[in-house]
Amino acid sequence: MIGAFVPERPRFTAPEKVAALNDDVARDEDPTLTGDLLEIHFMSDRGGSKDIWVSRRADLGSPWETPTVELLEKLNSAGNEDTPAVSNDGLRLWFFRGAEQQTGTWMSERASRGDPWGDPSFVEALNPGHEDGTQAMNAHVDLPELRAVVGLNGPETQGWDLAIASRESPEDAWGEFVPIAELNDAGDQLAPFLFDEGRQLFYRSGDDLFWARRQGPDAAFEAPEALEELNSPDARENDPYLSPDGSVVFFSSERSGGTDIYEARRIAP
Repeated sequence: MIGAFVPERPRFTAPEKVAALNDDVARDEDPTLTGDLLEIHFMSDRGGSKDIWVSRRADLGSPWETPTVELLEKLNSAGNEDTPAVSNDGLRLWFFRGAEQQTGTWMSERASRGDPWGDPSFVEALNPGHEDGTQAMNAHVDLPELRAVVGLNGPETQGWDLAIASRESPEDAWGEFVPIAELNDAGDQLAPFLFDEGRQLFYRSGDDLFWARRQGPDAAFEAPEALEELNSPDARENDPYLSPDGSVVFFSSERSGGTDIYEARRIAP
């Protein structure tokens, strides 16, 4: 593709723990933010089970408020909920639920940011192959809601493999999920975050975060690169979220001995 723009790998400052969001003894992970970065949902087991929690802040210079499960009653069940992914406008939320009948990706909606989340529903289109026991996790719908990436584990996968589906508009049905074969290997690939009109992808492979690029939304991804400045050699990094302007990344890490939420600022390119 002559003259095509090929993005360079984003580089970041040293990560810092987001103290206001983390509980000293709980697992806190799976951060996902609204496009204005004023509301964050994440998974925490501080209440005794894996549930989705939320925190807000008045503006980008203000501290995060104490996390709460207020207005999230319909998201959290007696089972486990985790890996939330909120839409840019904050009105749709996809998440994983370990339900007895339908384990996989669910979705909830709300009328406004101040309203409670509604009754969630199992999203058949984001759970490909669930009839044969295939499990979908870490569903991420990109900024324009035209592409969805999931981790799949089932009879046809090598472990947890990444797969992607697309559609022409947010009102259309999702197309068939296609494995991202060039990134999948015998280990686990999970926690995908797709951005830049489908040309760049963050994800976890093994215990580290990686970045991959391609020249267009229909092209194959090139060989991935480790996000070295975000990865700790003796800990697992997971669940990357990049702000819409690309200036800050949130993710979870076990480097402190527990599992906590961190952020890092972009310095290049």
